[in-house]
Amino acid sequence: MVRLNFAHDTVDAHRKAAALADELAAERGRIVGVLVDLPGPKMRTGPVKGGEVTLEAGQRFVLGNGEVTGDASSVSTSVEDLASFVSAGDEVYLADGTIILRAKAVDGGVVTTEVVRGGVLRSRKGMHVPGAERHIEAFTEEDARSLHHAVDLGADLVGLSFVRDADDIRRARSALPTHGPRPLLVAKIETRSAVENLDAIADEADAVMVARGDLGIQMPLRELPLIQKDIIRTCNLNGVPVITATQMLESMTRAPLPTRAEVADVANAVLDGTDALMLSEETAVGDHPAASVTTMAEVAEEAETRSGHRLKPVKEELVGDRVAWAVAHAAVEAAEDLEVAAILCPTQSGSTVRRVAAFRPSVPIIGLSAQPPVLGAMALIWGVTPVSCEDLESDLGPDVLERAVAVARDQRVVGTGDLVVVVTGAAGHTDLMRIVEV
Repeated sequence: MVRLNFAHDTVDAHRKAAALADELAAERGRIVGVLVDLPGPKMRTGPVKGGEVTLEAGQRFVLGNGEVTGDASSVSTSVEDLASFVSAGDEVYLADGTIILRAKAVDGGVVTTEVVRGGVLRSRKGMHVPGAERHIEAFTEEDARSLHHAVDLGADLVGLSFVRDADDIRRARSALPTHGPRPLLVAKIETRSAVENLDAIADEADAVMVARGDLGIQMPLRELPLIQKDIIRTCNLNGVPVITATQMLESMTRAPLPTRAEVADVANAVLDGTDALMLSEETAVGDHPAASVTTMAEVAEEAETRSGHRLKPVKEELVGDRVAWAVAHAAVEAAEDLEVAAILCPTQSGSTVRRVAAFRPSVPIIGLSAQPPVLGAMALIWGVTPVSCEDLESDLGPDVLERAVAVARDQRVVGTGDLVVVVTGAAGHTDLMRIVEV
Protein backbone atom coordinates (compact mmCIF):
# COMPACT_ATOMS: atom_id res chain seq x y z
CA MET A 1 0.00 0.00 0.00
CA VAL A 2 1.13 3.57 -0.72
CA ARG A 3 0.54 6.24 1.93
CA LEU A 4 0.13 9.87 0.88
CA ASN A 5 0.41 12.37 3.74
CA PHE A 6 -1.77 15.40 3.00
CA ALA A 7 -0.03 17.35 5.78
CA HIS A 8 2.77 17.84 3.26
CA ASP A 9 3.09 18.68 -0.44
CA THR A 10 0.31 19.67 -2.86
CA VAL A 11 -2.83 17.88 -4.02
CA ASP A 12 -1.44 17.76 -7.57
CA ALA A 13 1.76 16.09 -6.34
CA HIS A 14 -0.28 13.49 -4.44
CA ARG A 15 -2.49 12.89 -7.46
CA LYS A 16 0.59 12.21 -9.60
CA ALA A 17 2.00 9.87 -6.95
CA ALA A 18 -1.24 7.89 -6.78
CA ALA A 19 -1.37 7.62 -10.58
CA LEU A 20 2.26 6.48 -10.70
CA ALA A 21 1.57 3.81 -8.06
CA ASP A 22 -1.36 2.50 -10.10
CA GLU A 23 0.70 2.50 -13.30
CA LEU A 24 3.67 0.64 -11.82
CA ALA A 25 1.44 -1.87 -10.03
CA ALA A 26 -0.44 -2.62 -13.27
CA GLU A 27 2.85 -3.22 -15.09
CA ARG A 28 3.70 -5.87 -12.51
CA GLY A 29 0.25 -7.42 -12.32
CA ARG A 30 -0.16 -6.32 -8.70
CA ILE A 31 -2.83 -4.51 -6.71
CA VAL A 32 -1.45 -1.63 -4.64
CA GLY A 33 -3.82 0.32 -2.41
CA VAL A 34 -3.68 4.05 -1.66
CA LEU A 35 -4.04 5.40 1.88
CA VAL A 36 -4.46 9.15 2.22
CA ASP A 37 -3.60 10.59 5.62
CA LEU A 38 -5.65 13.72 6.34
CA PRO A 39 -3.65 16.57 7.93
CA GLY A 40 -5.85 16.79 11.02
CA PRO A 41 -5.57 19.55 13.62
CA LYS A 42 -1.80 19.21 13.72
CA MET A 43 -0.17 21.78 15.94
CA ARG A 44 3.08 23.07 14.50
CA THR A 45 5.70 25.69 15.20
CA GLY A 46 6.25 28.41 12.60
CA PRO A 47 9.29 29.20 10.47
CA VAL A 48 12.66 29.87 12.15
CA LYS A 49 15.53 32.00 10.91
CA GLY A 50 18.01 30.02 8.86
CA GLY A 51 15.81 26.93 8.93
CA GLU A 52 16.83 25.80 12.41
CA VAL A 53 17.87 27.05 15.87
CA THR A 54 19.33 25.35 18.92
CA LEU A 55 17.55 25.64 22.26
CA GLU A 56 19.52 25.15 25.48
CA ALA A 57 18.15 23.73 28.74
CA GLY A 58 17.28 26.46 31.23
CA GLN A 59 16.81 29.28 28.72
CA ARG A 60 13.65 31.38 28.31
CA PHE A 61 11.60 30.65 25.17
CA VAL A 62 8.35 32.29 24.01
CA LEU A 63 5.50 30.71 22.01
CA GLY A 64 3.39 33.27 20.18
CA ASN A 65 0.82 33.73 17.44
CA GLY A 66 1.06 34.93 13.87
CA GLU A 67 3.28 33.96 10.96
CA VAL A 68 6.52 35.58 12.11
CA THR A 69 10.02 34.22 11.74
CA GLY A 70 11.31 32.68 14.95
CA ASP A 71 14.78 32.56 16.47
CA ALA A 72 16.52 31.15 19.53
CA SER A 73 14.26 33.19 21.85
CA SER A 74 10.78 32.72 20.36
CA VAL A 75 8.69 31.03 17.67
CA SER A 76 5.15 31.38 16.36
CA THR A 77 2.71 28.48 16.32
CA SER A 78 -0.20 27.34 14.15
CA VAL A 79 -2.55 27.41 17.17
CA GLU A 80 -4.37 30.72 17.47
CA ASP A 81 -5.63 30.16 21.01
CA LEU A 82 -2.71 28.20 22.49
CA ALA A 83 -2.73 30.40 25.59
CA SER A 84 -6.34 29.46 26.33
CA PHE A 85 -5.51 25.86 27.18
CA VAL A 86 -1.95 26.09 28.51
CA SER A 87 -1.40 26.97 32.17
CA ALA A 88 1.74 27.68 34.18
CA GLY A 89 3.44 24.36 34.94
CA ASP A 90 2.20 22.56 31.81
CA GLU A 91 4.72 20.86 29.58
CA VAL A 92 4.85 21.59 25.84
CA TYR A 93 6.66 19.27 23.44
CA LEU A 94 8.33 20.52 20.26
CA ALA A 95 9.88 18.67 17.32
CA ASP A 96 7.70 15.60 18.01
CA GLY A 97 8.87 15.35 21.61
CA THR A 98 12.62 15.83 21.29
CA ILE A 99 12.39 19.27 22.96
CA ILE A 100 10.46 19.84 26.21
CA LEU A 101 9.31 23.22 27.47
CA ARG A 102 7.60 24.08 30.77
CA ALA A 103 5.14 26.98 30.77
CA LYS A 104 6.08 29.70 33.26
CA ALA A 105 3.54 32.40 32.42
CA VAL A 106 0.59 33.03 30.08
CA ASP A 107 -0.19 36.60 29.10
CA GLY A 108 -2.21 38.04 26.20
CA GLY A 109 -2.01 35.02 23.96
CA VAL A 110 1.71 34.54 24.55
CA VAL A 111 3.12 31.57 26.48
CA THR A 112 6.49 32.11 28.17
CA THR A 113 8.35 28.88 28.87
CA GLU A 114 11.60 27.50 30.22
CA VAL A 115 13.45 24.90 28.15
CA VAL A 116 13.62 21.67 30.15
CA ARG A 117 15.28 19.58 27.44
CA GLY A 118 16.98 21.37 24.60
CA GLY A 119 17.68 20.41 21.03
CA VAL A 120 17.52 21.55 17.44
CA LEU A 121 14.22 23.17 16.41
CA ARG A 122 13.59 23.31 12.68
CA SER A 123 10.88 25.22 10.85
CA ARG A 124 7.28 23.97 11.06
CA LYS A 125 7.83 21.00 13.34
CA GLY A 126 5.15 19.20 15.33
CA MET A 127 4.07 20.58 18.69
CA HIS A 128 2.15 18.71 21.40
CA VAL A 129 0.32 19.75 24.54
CA PRO A 130 -0.97 16.76 26.57
CA GLY A 131 -4.76 16.94 26.82
CA ALA A 132 -5.06 19.40 23.92
CA GLU A 133 -7.57 17.12 22.18
CA ARG A 134 -10.25 18.43 24.55
CA HIS A 135 -9.90 21.87 22.95
CA ILE A 136 -9.47 20.97 19.27
CA GLU A 137 -11.89 19.48 16.75
CA ALA A 138 -10.53 16.28 15.22
CA PHE A 139 -12.19 16.76 11.79
CA THR A 140 -11.42 20.27 10.57
CA GLU A 141 -12.60 22.29 7.56
CA GLU A 142 -9.23 21.60 5.95
CA ASP A 143 -9.79 17.88 6.55
CA ALA A 144 -13.18 18.10 4.81
CA ARG A 145 -11.50 19.69 1.77
CA SER A 146 -8.69 17.12 1.86
CA LEU A 147 -11.24 14.30 2.08
CA HIS A 148 -12.87 15.59 -1.11
CA HIS A 149 -9.48 15.59 -2.86
CA ALA A 150 -8.72 12.10 -1.52
CA VAL A 151 -11.96 10.73 -3.00
CA ASP A 152 -11.24 12.54 -6.27
CA LEU A 153 -7.79 10.94 -6.68
CA GLY A 154 -9.21 7.49 -5.91
CA ALA A 155 -7.99 6.83 -2.37
CA ASP A 156 -8.94 3.39 -1.05
CA LEU A 157 -8.54 4.34 2.61
CA VAL A 158 -8.40 7.64 4.50
CA GLY A 159 -6.55 8.09 7.78
CA LEU A 160 -8.25 10.30 10.39
CA SER A 161 -5.85 12.15 12.67
CA PHE A 162 -6.40 13.08 16.32
CA VAL A 163 -9.47 10.84 16.70
CA ARG A 164 -10.90 11.08 20.22
CA ASP A 165 -14.04 8.95 20.06
CA ALA A 166 -16.48 7.24 17.69
CA ASP A 167 -18.30 10.52 17.02
CA ASP A 168 -15.20 11.90 15.29
CA ILE A 169 -15.35 8.99 12.84
CA ARG A 170 -19.08 9.50 12.25
CA ARG A 171 -18.50 13.18 11.43
CA ALA A 172 -15.92 12.23 8.84
CA ARG A 173 -18.14 9.49 7.41
CA SER A 174 -21.01 11.95 6.99
CA ALA A 175 -18.72 14.05 4.76
CA LEU A 176 -18.16 11.17 2.31
CA PRO A 177 -20.05 11.24 -1.00
CA THR A 178 -23.41 9.50 -1.00
CA HIS A 179 -22.80 8.00 -4.45
CA GLY A 180 -19.79 6.42 -6.08
CA PRO A 181 -16.67 4.99 -4.44
CA ARG A 182 -16.35 5.64 -0.71
CA PRO A 183 -12.92 5.07 0.87
CA LEU A 184 -12.69 3.17 4.13
CA LEU A 185 -11.89 5.21 7.26
CA VAL A 186 -8.81 4.45 9.36
CA ALA A 187 -8.88 5.79 12.93
CA LYS A 188 -5.41 6.83 14.09
CA ILE A 189 -5.00 6.11 17.80
CA GLU A 190 -2.70 8.91 18.96
CA THR A 191 -4.41 10.55 21.95
CA ARG A 192 -5.27 9.54 25.50
CA SER A 193 -8.96 9.97 24.70
CA ALA A 194 -8.70 7.51 21.81
CA VAL A 195 -7.08 4.90 24.05
CA GLU A 196 -9.84 5.36 26.62
CA ASN A 197 -12.54 5.01 23.91
CA LEU A 198 -10.83 2.23 21.96
CA ASP A 199 -13.70 -0.28 22.00
CA ALA A 200 -16.21 2.21 20.56
CA ILE A 201 -13.69 3.41 17.97
CA ALA A 202 -12.96 -0.16 16.86
CA ASP A 203 -16.71 -0.71 16.42
CA GLU A 204 -17.12 2.38 14.23
CA ALA A 205 -13.91 2.52 12.19
CA ASP A 206 -13.15 0.41 9.13
CA ALA A 207 -9.54 0.03 10.29
CA VAL A 208 -7.30 1.30 13.09
CA MET A 209 -3.74 2.63 13.16
CA VAL A 210 -1.41 2.48 16.17
CA ALA A 211 0.12 5.95 15.58
CA ARG A 212 3.06 5.51 17.94
CA GLY A 213 4.73 8.86 17.25
CA ASP A 214 2.09 11.16 18.71
CA LEU A 215 0.81 8.48 21.09
CA GLY A 216 4.27 8.22 22.64
CA ILE A 217 4.04 11.90 23.54
CA GLN A 218 0.43 11.96 24.69
CA MET A 219 0.99 8.94 26.96
CA PRO A 220 3.95 7.98 29.20
CA LEU A 221 6.54 6.43 26.89
CA ARG A 222 7.01 3.41 29.19
CA GLU A 223 3.34 2.47 28.63
CA LEU A 224 3.52 2.56 24.83
CA PRO A 225 4.51 -1.11 24.20
CA LEU A 226 1.61 -2.39 26.31
CA ILE A 227 -0.84 0.09 24.76
CA GLN A 228 0.23 -1.10 21.30
CA LYS A 229 -0.45 -4.71 22.30
CA ASP A 230 -3.85 -3.76 23.76
CA ILE A 231 -4.87 -1.94 20.56
CA ILE A 232 -3.84 -4.85 18.33
CA ARG A 233 -5.60 -7.32 20.65
CA THR A 234 -8.82 -5.28 20.66
CA CYS A 235 -8.80 -5.03 16.86
CA ASN A 236 -8.07 -8.76 16.43
CA LEU A 237 -10.94 -9.69 18.74
CA ASN A 238 -13.31 -7.37 16.85
CA GLY A 239 -12.19 -8.45 13.38
CA VAL A 240 -10.92 -4.95 12.54
CA PRO A 241 -7.74 -4.52 10.43
CA VAL A 242 -4.95 -2.78 12.36
CA ILE A 243 -1.80 -0.96 11.19
CA THR A 244 1.31 -0.50 13.36
CA ALA A 245 3.15 2.71 12.44
CA THR A 246 6.03 5.08 13.21
CA GLN A 247 9.78 4.59 13.67
CA MET A 248 9.66 0.90 12.79
CA LEU A 249 12.94 1.05 10.84
CA GLU A 250 13.82 4.68 11.54
CA SER A 251 17.60 4.19 11.48
CA MET A 252 17.25 3.14 7.82
CA THR A 253 16.32 6.72 7.00
CA ARG A 254 20.09 7.16 6.74
CA ALA A 255 21.67 3.74 7.44
CA PRO A 256 21.62 0.85 4.94
CA LEU A 257 20.80 -1.68 7.68
CA PRO A 258 18.36 -1.53 10.62
CA THR A 259 19.25 -1.95 14.27
CA ARG A 260 18.62 -5.30 15.94
CA ALA A 261 16.03 -3.62 18.15
CA GLU A 262 14.11 -2.39 15.08
CA VAL A 263 14.08 -5.88 13.57
CA ALA A 264 12.65 -7.22 16.83
CA ASP A 265 10.06 -4.42 16.90
CA VAL A 266 8.78 -5.29 13.41
CA ALA A 267 8.69 -9.02 14.15
CA ASN A 268 6.90 -8.53 17.48
CA ALA A 269 4.18 -6.42 15.86
CA VAL A 270 3.57 -9.25 13.38
CA LEU A 271 3.52 -11.83 16.15
CA ASP A 272 1.08 -9.66 18.12
CA GLY A 273 -1.35 -9.85 15.18
CA THR A 274 -1.02 -6.58 13.25
CA ASP A 275 -2.47 -6.65 9.73
CA ALA A 276 -0.04 -4.10 8.32
CA LEU A 277 3.25 -2.36 9.08
CA MET A 278 3.86 1.24 8.03
CA LEU A 279 7.01 3.00 6.93
CA SER A 280 6.94 6.80 6.91
CA GLU A 281 10.14 8.86 7.07
CA GLU A 282 12.15 5.83 5.94
CA THR A 283 10.50 5.86 2.51
CA ALA A 284 9.33 9.48 2.29
CA VAL A 285 12.68 11.25 2.69
CA GLY A 286 15.11 8.41 3.46
CA ASP A 287 18.28 7.42 1.65
CA HIS A 288 17.29 3.73 1.30
CA PRO A 289 13.55 3.54 0.57
CA ALA A 290 13.59 0.31 -1.46
CA ALA A 291 15.92 -1.41 1.01
CA SER A 292 13.61 -0.38 3.87
CA VAL A 293 10.62 -2.02 2.16
CA THR A 294 12.63 -5.15 1.36
CA THR A 295 13.93 -5.42 4.93
CA MET A 296 10.48 -4.99 6.46
CA ALA A 297 8.99 -7.60 4.09
CA GLU A 298 11.70 -10.14 4.89
CA VAL A 299 11.33 -9.70 8.65
CA ALA A 300 7.52 -9.91 8.42
CA GLU A 301 7.66 -13.06 6.29
CA GLU A 302 10.02 -14.73 8.75
CA ALA A 303 7.79 -13.78 11.69
CA GLU A 304 4.79 -15.24 9.85
CA THR A 305 6.37 -18.71 10.14
CA ARG A 306 5.71 -18.53 13.90
CA SER A 307 2.22 -17.03 13.74
CA GLY A 308 0.15 -20.08 14.69
CA HIS A 309 -0.75 -18.75 18.14
CA ARG A 310 -2.15 -15.46 16.87
CA LEU A 311 -5.30 -14.22 18.57
CA LYS A 312 -8.60 -14.77 16.73
CA PRO A 313 -12.05 -13.29 17.30
CA VAL A 314 -14.45 -14.88 19.72
CA LYS A 315 -17.33 -15.55 17.31
CA GLU A 316 -20.04 -15.21 19.95
CA GLU A 317 -18.81 -11.74 20.95
CA LEU A 318 -18.48 -10.21 17.49
CA VAL A 319 -20.78 -7.27 16.84
CA GLY A 320 -22.80 -6.74 13.68
CA ASP A 321 -24.15 -9.42 11.37
CA ARG A 322 -23.92 -12.63 13.43
CA VAL A 323 -24.94 -14.83 10.49
CA ALA A 324 -22.14 -13.35 8.36
CA TRP A 325 -19.54 -13.94 11.08
CA ALA A 326 -20.77 -17.51 11.60
CA VAL A 327 -20.52 -18.30 7.87
CA ALA A 328 -17.01 -16.83 7.68
CA HIS A 329 -15.96 -18.85 10.70
CA ALA A 330 -17.43 -22.05 9.25
CA ALA A 331 -15.62 -21.43 5.96
CA VAL A 332 -12.27 -21.10 7.73
CA GLU A 333 -12.91 -24.24 9.77
CA ALA A 334 -13.77 -26.20 6.62
CA ALA A 335 -10.71 -24.83 4.79
CA GLU A 336 -8.43 -25.89 7.65
CA ASP A 337 -9.97 -29.37 8.00
CA LEU A 338 -9.77 -30.08 4.26
CA GLU A 339 -6.43 -28.31 3.69
CA VAL A 340 -7.85 -26.57 0.62
CA ALA A 341 -5.70 -24.65 -1.85
CA ALA A 342 -7.37 -21.31 -1.11
CA ILE A 343 -10.43 -19.50 0.20
CA LEU A 344 -12.05 -17.52 -2.63
CA CYS A 345 -14.06 -14.44 -1.62
CA PRO A 346 -16.00 -12.75 -4.46
CA THR A 347 -17.03 -9.39 -3.00
CA GLN A 348 -18.39 -5.98 -3.94
CA SER A 349 -17.70 -4.25 -0.63
CA GLY A 350 -14.80 -6.19 0.91
CA SER A 351 -16.72 -7.09 4.06
CA THR A 352 -16.63 -10.84 3.34
CA VAL A 353 -12.85 -10.76 3.00
CA ARG A 354 -12.42 -8.85 6.28
CA ARG A 355 -14.57 -11.37 8.13
CA VAL A 356 -12.72 -14.40 6.74
CA ALA A 357 -9.29 -12.85 7.38
CA ALA A 358 -10.22 -12.06 10.97
CA PHE A 359 -10.06 -15.79 11.77
CA ARG A 360 -6.47 -15.98 10.43
CA PRO A 361 -6.71 -19.15 8.30
CA SER A 362 -3.50 -20.99 7.40
CA VAL A 363 -4.52 -21.14 3.71
CA PRO A 364 -4.37 -18.23 1.23
CA ILE A 365 -7.33 -15.84 0.99
CA ILE A 366 -8.12 -14.58 -2.52
CA GLY A 367 -10.29 -11.45 -2.64
CA LEU A 368 -12.05 -11.15 -6.02
CA SER A 369 -13.72 -7.89 -7.04
CA ALA A 370 -14.37 -5.65 -10.03
CA GLN A 371 -14.28 -2.50 -7.86
CA PRO A 372 -10.84 -0.76 -7.81
CA PRO A 373 -11.37 0.85 -4.36
CA VAL A 374 -12.38 -2.51 -2.89
CA LEU A 375 -9.31 -4.19 -4.40
CA GLY A 376 -7.04 -1.47 -3.07
CA ALA A 377 -8.50 -1.64 0.44
CA MET A 378 -8.14 -5.45 0.49
CA ALA A 379 -4.39 -5.00 0.07
CA LEU A 380 -4.32 -3.82 3.70
CA ILE A 381 -5.92 -6.95 5.17
CA TRP A 382 -3.92 -9.78 6.69
CA GLY A 383 -3.30 -12.76 4.40
CA VAL A 384 -5.32 -11.44 1.45
CA THR A 385 -4.30 -11.36 -2.21
CA PRO A 386 -6.62 -9.03 -4.19
CA VAL A 387 -7.46 -10.23 -7.71
CA SER A 388 -9.32 -8.12 -10.26
CA CYS A 389 -12.35 -9.88 -11.72
CA GLU A 390 -14.30 -7.96 -14.36
CA ASP A 391 -16.87 -10.78 -14.49
CA LEU A 392 -18.08 -9.59 -11.08
CA GLU A 393 -18.99 -6.12 -12.36
CA SER A 394 -22.70 -6.89 -12.03
CA ASP A 395 -24.45 -8.11 -8.89
CA LEU A 396 -23.16 -11.36 -7.51
CA GLY A 397 -25.64 -13.72 -9.19
CA PRO A 398 -26.29 -17.46 -8.95
CA ASP A 399 -23.26 -18.28 -11.11
CA VAL A 400 -20.81 -16.37 -8.92
CA LEU A 401 -19.12 -19.57 -7.74
CA GLU A 402 -18.34 -20.68 -11.27
CA ARG A 403 -17.07 -17.22 -12.24
CA ALA A 404 -14.87 -16.94 -9.14
CA VAL A 405 -13.33 -20.38 -9.67
CA ALA A 406 -12.71 -19.65 -13.36
CA VAL A 407 -10.89 -16.41 -12.58
CA ALA A 408 -8.79 -18.05 -9.85
CA ARG A 409 -7.82 -20.80 -12.28
CA ASP A 410 -7.03 -18.32 -15.08
CA GLN A 411 -4.88 -16.28 -12.68
CA ARG A 412 -3.14 -19.50 -11.63
CA VAL A 413 -3.78 -18.97 -7.93
CA VAL A 414 -5.35 -22.46 -7.92
CA GLY A 415 -4.90 -25.45 -10.22
CA THR A 416 -7.09 -28.12 -11.77
CA GLY A 417 -8.14 -30.69 -9.19
CA ASP A 418 -7.60 -28.37 -6.21
CA LEU A 419 -10.23 -28.03 -3.53
CA VAL A 420 -11.29 -24.45 -2.70
CA VAL A 421 -13.78 -22.88 -0.34
CA VAL A 422 -15.88 -20.12 -1.88
CA VAL A 423 -17.42 -17.58 0.53
CA THR A 424 -19.72 -14.85 -0.70
CA GLY A 425 -22.96 -12.98 -0.16
CA ALA A 426 -24.94 -9.99 -1.36
CA ALA A 427 -25.20 -6.34 -0.27
CA GLY A 428 -22.47 -6.56 2.37
CA HIS A 429 -23.77 -9.80 3.89
CA THR A 430 -21.85 -13.07 4.02
CA ASP A 431 -24.36 -15.90 3.79
CA LEU A 432 -23.02 -18.54 1.38
CA MET A 433 -20.17 -21.02 1.68
CA ARG A 434 -19.44 -23.83 -0.80
CA ILE A 435 -16.61 -26.34 -1.20
CA VAL A 436 -15.68 -26.74 -4.87
CA GLU A 437 -13.22 -28.88 -6.81
CA VAL A 438 -11.50 -26.79 -9.47
